[in-house]
Amino acid sequence: MESGIVTLGAVASTLEAEACAFTAARYAAAVANCTSGLMLVLAAMGFPPGSEVIVPSFTFAATVQALYWNNLTPVFVDCLPGTMTINPEEVRRAISPKTAALYPVNIFGLPPDMDELHKIAAGRNIPLIMDSAQGLGALYKGKRCGGFGLCEVFSLSPTKVITAVEGGLITTNDAALAEKLKRMRDYGKGSEEEGMIYNGLSARMSELHAAVGLLSLRNADALIAARMKRIARYREFAESLPGCRVQEFPDDRTSSGNYFTLLIGKTAKRTRDEVYDALKAQGIQSKKYFYPPVHVQPAFSDRPRRIVGDLPHTWEATQTSLALPLFAHMTEEQQQRVITALDRLLG
Repeated sequence: MESGIVTLGAVASTLEAEACAFTAARYAAAVANCTSGLMLVLAAMGFPPGSEVIVPSFTFAATVQALYWNNLTPVFVDCLPGTMTINPEEVRRAISPKTAALYPVNIFGLPPDMDELHKIAAGRNIPLIMDSAQGLGALYKGKRCGGFGLCEVFSLSPTKVITAVEGGLITTNDAALAEKLKRMRDYGKGSEEEGMIYNGLSARMSELHAAVGLLSLRNADALIAARMKRIARYREFAESLPGCRVQEFPDDRTSSGNYFTLLIGKTAKRTRDEVYDALKAQGIQSKKYFYPPVHVQPAFSDRPRRIVGDLPHTWEATQTSLALPLFAHMTEEQQQRVITALDRLLG
Protein backbone atom coordinates (compact mmCIF):
# COMPACT_ATOMS: atom_id res chain seq x y z
CA MET A 1 0.00 0.00 0.00
CA GLU A 2 2.85 2.36 0.80
CA SER A 3 4.45 1.82 -2.62
CA GLY A 4 1.38 3.09 -4.45
CA ILE A 5 1.85 0.33 -7.05
CA VAL A 6 -1.19 -1.93 -7.42
CA THR A 7 -0.11 -4.25 -10.25
CA LEU A 8 3.18 -5.26 -11.91
CA GLY A 9 5.16 -4.10 -8.90
CA ALA A 10 7.98 -5.33 -6.71
CA VAL A 11 5.92 -7.87 -4.76
CA ALA A 12 4.75 -9.76 -7.85
CA SER A 13 8.30 -9.68 -9.20
CA THR A 14 9.59 -11.13 -5.93
CA LEU A 15 6.92 -13.84 -6.07
CA GLU A 16 8.07 -14.74 -9.58
CA ALA A 17 11.72 -14.87 -8.53
CA GLU A 18 10.98 -17.06 -5.51
CA ALA A 19 8.70 -19.30 -7.61
CA CYS A 20 11.68 -19.88 -9.91
CA ALA A 21 13.88 -20.73 -6.93
CA PHE A 22 11.20 -23.07 -5.56
CA THR A 23 10.52 -24.93 -8.82
CA ALA A 24 13.98 -24.59 -10.44
CA ALA A 25 12.30 -23.15 -13.55
CA ARG A 26 14.24 -20.31 -15.21
CA TYR A 27 11.25 -17.97 -15.66
CA ALA A 28 7.89 -17.35 -14.00
CA ALA A 29 4.95 -15.06 -14.79
CA ALA A 30 2.35 -14.25 -12.15
CA VAL A 31 -1.18 -14.05 -13.56
CA ALA A 32 -4.68 -13.34 -12.28
CA ASN A 33 -5.60 -17.04 -12.15
CA CYS A 34 -4.65 -20.39 -13.59
CA THR A 35 -7.39 -20.33 -16.24
CA SER A 36 -6.14 -17.07 -17.73
CA GLY A 37 -2.62 -18.52 -17.62
CA LEU A 38 -3.71 -21.56 -19.62
CA MET A 39 -5.58 -19.34 -22.09
CA LEU A 40 -2.52 -17.16 -22.59
CA VAL A 41 -0.10 -20.06 -23.06
CA LEU A 42 -2.31 -21.65 -25.71
CA ALA A 43 -2.82 -18.29 -27.41
CA ALA A 44 0.92 -17.59 -27.37
CA MET A 45 1.56 -20.82 -29.28
CA GLY A 46 -0.44 -19.57 -32.26
CA PHE A 47 -1.93 -22.95 -33.14
CA PRO A 48 -4.20 -22.87 -36.22
CA PRO A 49 -7.93 -22.85 -35.35
CA GLY A 50 -9.29 -26.37 -35.07
CA SER A 51 -5.94 -27.90 -34.16
CA GLU A 52 -6.23 -30.93 -31.87
CA VAL A 53 -4.86 -30.98 -28.34
CA ILE A 54 -4.75 -34.27 -26.40
CA VAL A 55 -6.18 -33.94 -22.91
CA PRO A 56 -7.65 -36.19 -20.20
CA SER A 57 -11.38 -36.10 -19.64
CA PHE A 58 -10.80 -36.68 -15.92
CA THR A 59 -9.95 -33.08 -15.12
CA PHE A 60 -11.56 -29.81 -14.07
CA ALA A 61 -13.53 -27.95 -16.75
CA ALA A 62 -11.09 -25.02 -16.89
CA THR A 63 -8.52 -27.26 -18.59
CA VAL A 64 -10.81 -27.59 -21.58
CA GLN A 65 -12.36 -24.12 -21.40
CA ALA A 66 -8.92 -22.69 -22.16
CA LEU A 67 -8.85 -24.79 -25.35
CA TYR A 68 -12.26 -23.63 -26.51
CA TRP A 69 -11.40 -19.98 -25.86
CA ASN A 70 -8.56 -20.52 -28.35
CA ASN A 71 -10.71 -22.35 -30.95
CA LEU A 72 -8.80 -25.58 -30.37
CA THR A 73 -10.29 -29.07 -30.44
CA PRO A 74 -9.84 -31.31 -27.38
CA VAL A 75 -9.08 -34.97 -27.97
CA PHE A 76 -10.22 -36.75 -24.82
CA VAL A 77 -8.30 -39.78 -23.58
CA ASP A 78 -8.62 -42.08 -20.59
CA CYS A 79 -6.78 -41.94 -17.28
CA LEU A 80 -4.91 -44.73 -15.53
CA PRO A 81 -6.97 -46.64 -12.95
CA GLY A 82 -4.46 -46.27 -10.09
CA THR A 83 -3.01 -42.77 -10.25
CA MET A 84 -5.96 -41.35 -12.25
CA THR A 85 -3.45 -39.36 -14.30
CA ILE A 86 -3.45 -39.39 -18.10
CA ASN A 87 -2.63 -42.75 -19.71
CA PRO A 88 0.42 -42.38 -22.01
CA GLU A 89 -0.64 -45.35 -24.15
CA GLU A 90 -3.98 -43.68 -24.81
CA VAL A 91 -2.08 -40.50 -25.73
CA ARG A 92 -0.16 -42.48 -28.35
CA ARG A 93 -3.43 -43.85 -29.75
CA ALA A 94 -4.90 -40.35 -29.96
CA ILE A 95 -2.16 -38.67 -32.02
CA SER A 96 -3.23 -37.59 -35.51
CA PRO A 97 -1.85 -35.28 -38.22
CA LYS A 98 -3.87 -32.50 -36.56
CA THR A 99 -2.25 -32.92 -33.12
CA ALA A 100 -0.73 -29.61 -32.04
CA ALA A 101 0.11 -30.31 -28.39
CA LEU A 102 -0.07 -32.70 -25.46
CA TYR A 103 -1.90 -31.22 -22.50
CA PRO A 104 -1.57 -33.45 -19.39
CA VAL A 105 -2.97 -32.58 -15.97
CA ASN A 106 -1.63 -32.90 -12.45
CA ILE A 107 -4.43 -34.83 -10.66
CA PHE A 108 -5.19 -33.97 -7.02
CA GLY A 109 -1.54 -32.85 -6.70
CA LEU A 110 0.05 -35.93 -8.31
CA PRO A 111 2.12 -35.55 -11.50
CA PRO A 112 1.52 -37.90 -14.45
CA ASP A 113 4.21 -40.14 -15.99
CA MET A 114 6.44 -37.33 -17.22
CA ASP A 115 9.10 -39.61 -18.73
CA GLU A 116 6.65 -41.24 -21.11
CA LEU A 117 4.92 -37.97 -21.95
CA HIS A 118 8.24 -36.27 -22.72
CA LYS A 119 9.19 -39.22 -24.91
CA ILE A 120 5.92 -38.99 -26.87
CA ALA A 121 6.15 -35.22 -27.30
CA ALA A 122 9.80 -35.30 -28.38
CA GLY A 123 9.19 -38.15 -30.81
CA ARG A 124 6.43 -36.20 -32.54
CA ASN A 125 8.09 -32.77 -32.13
CA ILE A 126 5.01 -31.32 -30.45
CA PRO A 127 4.96 -29.18 -27.29
CA LEU A 128 4.06 -30.52 -23.87
CA ILE A 129 1.93 -27.98 -21.99
CA MET A 130 1.18 -28.88 -18.38
CA ASP A 131 -1.99 -27.97 -16.53
CA SER A 132 -0.35 -28.23 -13.11
CA ALA A 133 -3.09 -26.28 -11.33
CA GLN A 134 -3.03 -28.54 -8.28
CA GLY A 135 0.64 -29.48 -8.37
CA LEU A 136 2.77 -26.68 -6.94
CA GLY A 137 5.18 -28.42 -4.57
CA ALA A 138 4.84 -31.91 -6.06
CA LEU A 139 7.95 -33.90 -7.01
CA TYR A 140 8.71 -36.17 -9.94
CA LYS A 141 11.90 -38.22 -9.57
CA GLY A 142 13.21 -35.73 -7.05
CA LYS A 143 12.49 -32.68 -9.20
CA ARG A 144 9.80 -30.18 -8.29
CA CYS A 145 7.07 -29.58 -10.83
CA GLY A 146 7.59 -26.34 -12.72
CA GLY A 147 10.26 -27.22 -15.24
CA PHE A 148 8.58 -30.05 -17.14
CA GLY A 149 7.52 -29.66 -20.75
CA LEU A 150 7.44 -26.30 -22.48
CA CYS A 151 5.68 -24.74 -19.52
CA GLU A 152 3.53 -25.47 -16.48
CA VAL A 153 0.60 -23.44 -15.21
CA PHE A 154 -0.24 -23.47 -11.48
CA SER A 155 -3.27 -22.27 -9.57
CA LEU A 156 -3.05 -20.16 -6.42
CA SER A 157 -6.81 -20.19 -5.80
CA PRO A 158 -8.38 -20.58 -2.32
CA THR A 159 -8.42 -24.41 -2.35
CA LYS A 160 -4.75 -24.80 -3.26
CA VAL A 161 -1.92 -25.69 -0.89
CA ILE A 162 -0.09 -22.49 -1.84
CA THR A 163 -2.64 -19.72 -2.34
CA ALA A 164 -2.74 -16.04 -3.22
CA VAL A 165 -6.51 -16.01 -2.49
CA GLU A 166 -6.79 -15.79 -6.28
CA GLY A 167 -3.94 -16.08 -8.73
CA GLY A 168 -1.78 -18.28 -10.92
CA LEU A 169 1.82 -18.85 -11.97
CA ILE A 170 3.25 -19.85 -15.34
CA THR A 171 6.74 -21.36 -15.25
CA THR A 172 8.95 -22.10 -18.23
CA ASN A 173 12.58 -22.45 -19.30
CA ASP A 174 11.89 -20.66 -22.60
CA ALA A 175 13.01 -17.01 -22.40
CA ALA A 176 11.08 -15.84 -25.48
CA LEU A 177 7.85 -17.48 -24.31
CA ALA A 178 8.21 -15.95 -20.84
CA GLU A 179 8.66 -12.47 -22.30
CA LYS A 180 5.69 -12.91 -24.62
CA LEU A 181 3.45 -14.12 -21.79
CA LYS A 182 4.39 -11.20 -19.56
CA ARG A 183 3.29 -8.83 -22.31
CA MET A 184 0.14 -10.80 -23.11
CA ARG A 185 -1.02 -10.78 -19.46
CA ASP A 186 -1.00 -6.96 -19.69
CA TYR A 187 -3.29 -6.73 -22.74
CA GLY A 188 -0.39 -7.46 -25.11
CA LYS A 189 1.35 -4.12 -24.67
CA GLY A 190 4.65 -3.32 -26.28
CA SER A 191 6.42 -0.01 -25.79
CA GLU A 192 4.45 3.25 -25.99
CA GLU A 193 5.60 3.60 -29.58
CA GLU A 194 4.62 0.03 -30.50
CA GLY A 195 1.17 -0.06 -28.92
CA MET A 196 -0.40 -3.50 -28.64
CA ILE A 197 1.91 -6.06 -30.17
CA TYR A 198 -0.07 -9.15 -29.06
CA ASN A 199 -3.72 -9.95 -28.54
CA GLY A 200 -3.66 -10.42 -24.79
CA LEU A 201 -5.82 -10.19 -21.69
CA SER A 202 -6.07 -8.17 -18.53
CA ALA A 203 -4.59 -11.02 -16.52
CA ARG A 204 -2.16 -9.30 -14.18
CA MET A 205 -1.82 -10.38 -10.56
CA SER A 206 -2.36 -7.53 -8.11
CA GLU A 207 0.29 -6.69 -5.55
CA LEU A 208 -2.17 -7.53 -2.77
CA HIS A 209 -2.67 -11.06 -4.08
CA ALA A 210 1.05 -11.40 -4.72
CA ALA A 211 1.76 -10.53 -1.08
CA VAL A 212 -0.50 -13.36 0.10
CA GLY A 213 1.02 -15.71 -2.48
CA LEU A 214 4.56 -14.83 -1.45
CA LEU A 215 3.88 -15.51 2.24
CA SER A 216 2.20 -18.80 1.30
CA LEU A 217 5.07 -19.84 -0.97
CA ARG A 218 7.59 -19.13 1.79
CA ASN A 219 5.64 -21.52 4.01
CA ALA A 220 5.21 -24.14 1.29
CA ASP A 221 7.13 -26.96 2.97
CA ALA A 222 5.14 -26.64 6.20
CA LEU A 223 1.82 -26.37 4.35
CA ILE A 224 2.55 -29.46 2.25
CA ALA A 225 3.75 -31.44 5.25
CA ALA A 226 0.60 -30.57 7.21
CA ARG A 227 -1.65 -31.75 4.40
CA MET A 228 0.33 -34.91 3.78
CA LYS A 229 0.03 -35.79 7.46
CA ARG A 230 -3.76 -35.60 7.16
CA ILE A 231 -3.68 -37.53 3.88
CA ALA A 232 -1.65 -40.30 5.51
CA ARG A 233 -4.30 -40.59 8.25
CA TYR A 234 -7.10 -40.75 5.67
CA ARG A 235 -5.23 -43.37 3.64
CA GLU A 236 -4.64 -45.54 6.71
CA PHE A 237 -8.32 -45.31 7.65
CA ALA A 238 -9.47 -46.09 4.09
CA GLU A 239 -7.82 -49.52 4.32
CA SER A 240 -10.56 -50.54 6.77
CA LEU A 241 -13.42 -49.61 4.42
CA PRO A 242 -14.69 -52.52 2.30
CA GLY A 243 -15.06 -51.67 -1.38
CA CYS A 244 -13.08 -48.44 -1.12
CA ARG A 245 -9.66 -47.46 -2.42
CA VAL A 246 -7.42 -44.40 -2.74
CA GLN A 247 -5.24 -42.80 -5.40
CA GLU A 248 -1.99 -44.70 -5.95
CA PHE A 249 1.26 -42.86 -5.21
CA PRO A 250 4.08 -44.36 -7.33
CA ASP A 251 7.52 -44.46 -5.71
CA ASP A 252 8.98 -42.05 -8.28
CA ARG A 253 6.77 -39.08 -7.40
CA THR A 254 5.08 -37.24 -4.53
CA SER A 255 1.83 -35.32 -4.31
CA SER A 256 1.51 -31.67 -3.36
CA GLY A 257 -1.29 -32.79 -1.03
CA ASN A 258 -3.86 -30.63 -2.73
CA TYR A 259 -6.80 -33.05 -2.39
CA PHE A 260 -7.62 -36.38 -0.82
CA THR A 261 -10.24 -38.39 -2.65
CA LEU A 262 -11.83 -41.58 -1.42
CA LEU A 263 -12.98 -43.89 -4.23
CA ILE A 264 -16.18 -45.61 -3.14
CA GLY A 265 -16.66 -48.67 -5.34
CA LYS A 266 -19.66 -50.80 -6.27
CA THR A 267 -19.08 -53.26 -3.41
CA ALA A 268 -19.00 -50.57 -0.70
CA LYS A 269 -21.87 -50.42 1.82
CA ARG A 270 -23.18 -47.21 0.24
CA THR A 271 -22.73 -45.43 -3.06
CA ARG A 272 -20.59 -42.34 -3.46
CA ASP A 273 -23.70 -40.19 -3.87
CA GLU A 274 -25.32 -41.64 -0.75
CA VAL A 275 -22.18 -40.87 1.25
CA TYR A 276 -22.06 -37.36 -0.17
CA ASP A 277 -25.67 -36.69 0.85
CA ALA A 278 -25.18 -38.20 4.33
CA LEU A 279 -22.08 -36.11 5.01
CA LYS A 280 -23.84 -32.97 3.78
CA ALA A 281 -26.70 -33.64 6.19
CA GLN A 282 -24.14 -33.69 9.01
CA GLY A 283 -22.59 -30.40 7.95
CA ILE A 284 -19.47 -32.04 6.46
CA GLN A 285 -18.57 -30.66 3.06
CA SER A 286 -17.28 -33.04 0.41
CA LYS A 287 -17.07 -32.86 -3.37
CA LYS A 288 -17.75 -35.24 -6.26
CA TYR A 289 -14.46 -34.65 -7.99
CA PHE A 290 -14.19 -34.52 -11.00
CA TYR A 291 -17.88 -34.98 -11.83
CA PRO A 292 -19.19 -35.35 -14.44
CA PRO A 293 -16.25 -36.00 -16.80
CA VAL A 294 -15.43 -33.03 -19.00
CA HIS A 295 -16.39 -34.69 -22.28
CA VAL A 296 -20.06 -34.83 -21.19
CA GLN A 297 -20.29 -31.42 -19.49
CA PRO A 298 -23.38 -29.59 -20.85
CA ALA A 299 -21.41 -26.44 -21.71
CA PHE A 300 -19.40 -28.36 -24.30
CA SER A 301 -22.12 -30.52 -25.82
CA ASP A 302 -22.22 -28.58 -29.10
CA ARG A 303 -18.46 -28.01 -29.32
CA PRO A 304 -16.05 -29.90 -31.57
CA ARG A 305 -14.21 -32.73 -29.85
CA ARG A 306 -12.83 -36.20 -30.43
CA ILE A 307 -13.09 -39.02 -27.90
CA VAL A 308 -10.63 -41.92 -28.00
CA GLY A 309 -12.25 -45.13 -26.79
CA ASP A 310 -14.92 -45.54 -24.11
CA LEU A 311 -12.86 -43.96 -21.28
CA PRO A 312 -13.76 -46.73 -18.76
CA HIS A 313 -11.33 -45.62 -16.05
CA THR A 314 -12.47 -42.02 -16.39
CA TRP A 315 -16.08 -43.10 -15.86
CA GLU A 316 -15.15 -45.23 -12.86
CA ALA A 317 -13.15 -42.42 -11.27
CA THR A 318 -15.78 -39.77 -11.82
CA GLN A 319 -18.58 -41.98 -10.45
CA THR A 320 -16.71 -43.15 -7.33
CA SER A 321 -14.40 -40.32 -6.19
CA LEU A 322 -15.29 -38.11 -3.25
CA ALA A 323 -12.93 -35.35 -2.11
CA LEU A 324 -12.92 -35.10 1.69
CA PRO A 325 -12.24 -32.02 3.84
CA LEU A 326 -8.53 -31.20 3.80
CA PHE A 327 -6.61 -28.07 4.72
CA ALA A 328 -3.24 -27.31 6.28
CA HIS A 329 -4.69 -26.01 9.56
CA MET A 330 -7.12 -28.95 9.94
CA THR A 331 -7.06 -30.19 13.53
CA GLU A 332 -7.01 -33.84 14.58
CA GLU A 333 -10.47 -33.35 16.08
CA GLN A 334 -11.87 -31.98 12.82
CA GLN A 335 -10.43 -34.88 10.83
CA GLN A 336 -11.65 -37.40 13.38
CA ARG A 337 -15.19 -36.05 12.97
CA VAL A 338 -14.99 -36.82 9.24
CA ILE A 339 -13.49 -40.26 9.86
CA THR A 340 -16.13 -41.16 12.45
CA ALA A 341 -18.92 -40.17 10.08
CA LEU A 342 -17.41 -42.21 7.25
CA ASP A 343 -16.88 -45.22 9.50
CA ARG A 344 -20.56 -45.23 10.39
CA LEU A 345 -21.49 -45.05 6.71
CA LEU A 346 -18.93 -47.38 5.16
CA GLY A 347 -17.11 -49.31 7.87
